Formats: sequence, C-alpha cells, structure tokens
Amino acid sequence: MHDQVDRRFDIGVALVLIVIAAVAIWQSADLPPGTFEPLGSAPVPQMTAGLIILLSLWVILRAMLRADGNEEATHAAPERWRDAASVAVLTVLYVAALHFRVTTFAIITAVFLTATIFVLARFDLKKLPVILLVAAITGFGCQYLFTRIFVVDLPGL
Repeated sequence: MHDQVDRRFDIGVALVLIVIAAVAIWQSADLPPGTFEPLGSAPVPQMTAGLIILLSLWVILRAMLRADGNEEATHAAPERWRDAASVAVLTVLYVAALHFRVTTFAIITAVFLTATIFVLARFDLKKLPVILLVAAITGFGCQYLFTRIFVVDLPGL
C-alpha cells in the first residue's frame, strides 16, 4: 500500500466530523442536570465534540497547506475508502448496541475498539494481542472513570 494522501478526502471526512460534533453539542444541551454533581451530563460530550471539531479544523488546515506537486497521486487509495466505510458501519453498530443495551458499556466499547483497530491494522494477527489489551483497558478503564470518578450514567446493563 502506498501512502498517498487525498486532500479532498481528508477535508471531506473532517467536515463530516465537524457536522456530527456540532449536532452532538446542540443535542447535549437538552441533557438533564446531574444529580450528584453540579455540571450534569452535558459537559463530557460537549468537550469531546469540541475537541473533535478542533482536531478536524487542524486536519483541514494541514490538508489545505500541503503542497503536493503531483495532483495525480493525491487520489485516495480504495483501502482508505473501505477503512472509512468500515469504521462508519462499526460506529453505527456501536451506537446501536449502546442504545439497545446489549451488554455493559465496557464490553461494548472493548468489542468496538477491537474490531475497529483490527480493521485499520489490516487484520494483522500479530497485532491482535496488543489490540485486545488496548481495547480492554480502554473499555473497562472508561467505564470505571465515568461511573466511579465522574459519576456519569452510562448506557448498558
């Protein structure tokens, strides 16, 4: 796989992420105030969405400033489109699993991260043990952090 970059692809994905994050900020304004802390449930998704917007703006700026002399070589490889589509499908499945409370947040998150990273690692079995470790630590670590420290109600059983 060659490491070609498509500016239009980067800018397009960043713009889609900005729109999704802006909708998340707008929708999180309706979250009820917290029962255990004064901030409520809204600041975590709002800050996360704000960070996504800032990082997406950085990607757009970087893509606009990139000086590639060879315009022919700036088309996204088909693998990148498959990666983007795979991650989008996995994300929709992740949100659906959280919404329908299939199991706990930690397990759903760990499975989502495992699948996503494994897809992006091109199904390299040598990387699977590290992927499983990172996914488990992140999923269960986030559940502990959000429920025990931030006292946020997470979806799941």
